[in-house]
Amino acid sequence: MRDHVAKQEHPLDLYLHVGDMAYPSGTDDEFQRTFFDVYQPTLRHTVCWASMGNHEGKTSKGLLGIGPYYDAYVCPKRGEAGGLPSASEAFYAFDYANVHFICLDSHDLDRAPTGVMAQWLRADLEKTKSDWIIAYWHHPPYSKGSHDSDKEAQLIEMRELIMPILEAGGVDLVLTGHSHTYERSMLIDGAYQTPTTADGVVLDDGDGDPHGDGPYRKSKGLHAHQGTVQVVTGNGGARVSRSGTSPVMKQVIVEYGSTILDVDDDTLTGMMVNRGGETRDLFSIVKQGSVVPKIVKSPRTLPLYTVAIDKPKVAKSELTPFPKNAVNLIKPNSAWDYLAGSHPPETWTTIAFIPNDSGGWKSGTVGIGYGDGDDVTELKDMEQKYTVVYARSEFELPPGEKEKIGELGLAISYDDAFIAWLNGHEVLRVGVKEGHGSSANQVASHEADGYEYFPLQNAKQYLTDDDNILSIEGHNTDVSSSDFTLDPYLLAVPRATP
Repeated sequence: MRDHVAKQEHPLDLYLHVGDMAYPSGTDDEFQRTFFDVYQPTLRHTVCWASMGNHEGKTSKGLLGIGPYYDAYVCPKRGEAGGLPSASEAFYAFDYANVHFICLDSHDLDRAPTGVMAQWLRADLEKTKSDWIIAYWHHPPYSKGSHDSDKEAQLIEMRELIMPILEAGGVDLVLTGHSHTYERSMLIDGAYQTPTTADGVVLDDGDGDPHGDGPYRKSKGLHAHQGTVQVVTGNGGARVSRSGTSPVMKQVIVEYGSTILDVDDDTLTGMMVNRGGETRDLFSIVKQGSVVPKIVKSPRTLPLYTVAIDKPKVAKSELTPFPKNAVNLIKPNSAWDYLAGSHPPETWTTIAFIPNDSGGWKSGTVGIGYGDGDDVTELKDMEQKYTVVYARSEFELPPGEKEKIGELGLAISYDDAFIAWLNGHEVLRVGVKEGHGSSANQVASHEADGYEYFPLQNAKQYLTDDDNILSIEGHNTDVSSSDFTLDPYLLAVPRATP
């Protein structure tokens, strides 16, 4: 991003952050190491206007305005930079040129229309006289990236409860993060339903590209319900992924990058520049004259997202009975981060560890392995070279969900042995007598014969009300083995009710 800006000779005026800048727990040390040290060249001369993410929310509290996040930032709660005073650093507004910016706390404040934040939002929208309104926060109202906006409470409530207020106030653009991908919508209004639908909510189904279908058009000034563009810009750091396609999206790009905005009088231009400096998405909104918004019947939407798995379906083994009422916390044939051919640091099983390409980590759909023709991600170089493969998958539990779980269980098809950790704690060891990684020994032989079920005794105590990480270390008996398989998923059995 810095190289792109320098090449364009168009320096940044300000820096918006949509949260999760200090992994994994938002501590002072994590702020320094993972944000301030990394972005020092930009922060020296550019103001960062921050919003709090769920990771900062582990150690900071929006209601009280305390914690490392609030030590790191001094946000305008008295209207010092424009906008209506909020009396809170958790949500605030400011003006820059002809743009009114609104930052909200989607993590730990009341999102109800009668709540303090929503009431302030209405009053602030009524007061502003700017030409443009850009709102930003952490949890996206629309996403099918690493998070699903039709299933998670914070995302659903921001869509159902907060978006009606913003669109009534004439918002033009909404920026969010949390979901590790890049997604950008058509020009939409009134998309508050759950699950999200494109029917009756699209005002322009074009690509918004001034060199393509043309820019999105709205009336000059601020007007209610003339359309909003939604951008999920969660592709800055953690590994990017995709689970589907939100019906209102026009672009879904699973690449690392940054979103750059340029406002020139009556034209707002947005672009996503990837890590290589390539512009991967470009859209504009033009506000001129008087435009009468019209709903597009049968809007042109993106095709459904599917992952083609050209391998035989793995059946459940008859060796171990599966619980009948279990639900998936990590689905079969999900994408996992994996490391093959080298060994990670000791911290690799913790949520704080961030796998990256420079460390040799890749992303692949399980099963992972070679030799039997039934693995989706094939390790063609494993035979005669290495015997250990490391794999990780994140899953999120909303507040209160872990109390509803009676038992955790691992379903896995494996050859030959494995060790499993939950949030850094070993919870299961099968076929490896002692040690782990390069020091593991006495690895037993086992032939994969479908998914086997293993109850994870006492593992529930390690769950957290947020991001969790399941890590599995798969072993082959020796380098000359003719096959290897690691194909897991995670189950939760609901607690029995009286």
